[in-house]
Amino acid sequence: MCYYVLNGQYIVRKAAGPSKERINNDPAFANVKSNNQEFAAASKLSKAIRQGLGNTAKEFKDTYMASRLTGACRKIIQKGRGSLGQREANLHNAPTALIGFQLNKAVPLHYIYSAKPKVTANSNRTTITISIPKSSKNHLKQIPKNATHYQLKAALSTVSAYQWQPNTNAYTAVNPEQNAFGTTTQTQPILCKIPQTNLNLQLQIPNNTNIPSTTAITIWLGITYLKEQNNTHTAYKTPKAMQCIAII
Repeated sequence: MCYYVLNGQYIVRKAAGPSKERINNDPAFANVKSNNQEFAAASKLSKAIRQGLGNTAKEFKDTYMASRLTGACRKIIQKGRGSLGQREANLHNAPTALIGFQLNKAVPLHYIYSAKPKVTANSNRTTITISIPKSSKNHLKQIPKNATHYQLKAALSTVSAYQWQPNTNAYTAVNPEQNAFGTTTQTQPILCKIPQTNLNLQLQIPNNTNIPSTTAITIWLGITYLKEQNNTHTAYKTPKAMQCIAII
């Protein structure tokens, strides 16, 4: 901080940091430059996830979801191969850093819905199935007063690995055509008071596109409560939650 007197008043302001040019060229800032490069890669991973989720992310997210997601992606890059500033950005390198990520940090999915989902995929990962063996009122938490139904929503988002390209001094997607797209599905409204067995939500990769191993598929599950009135189901704004449950 800088402190000085201006027109008889004591003033304090943040000291000016090093310029972008100095960070990029001064050896003393080599680590800062490297960390900035990897932060940019984490931002690209985060953006790809959010683009794939589309309006689903907007429906469930909190104010700081994007920055929290970038932080999780930064942890994944730290597990990548290569030197600082050029490490591979691939979700498969550290999936546990993202699995369990809540779109709304204040409302984790297990606070709302405690049933245990299982995720499976066919051999070429074009069809993903979320199976819930049993879902009953015992698994429903914080049910709003007068809520009659709940609805489960599943989503996927594809995320290509990113690699550092020295010729462009930037991270680029290994598989740009299989990056940042997704799809969603949801159950019909389910009565809260009636137990369900063998609930399945199936997600199909658009156009049955083959997904290479260098592209990860993030799988998400969420829940919303509903009220039935005059044969119409109206969703409650809260509580609702969605989290990443798998990366395949």
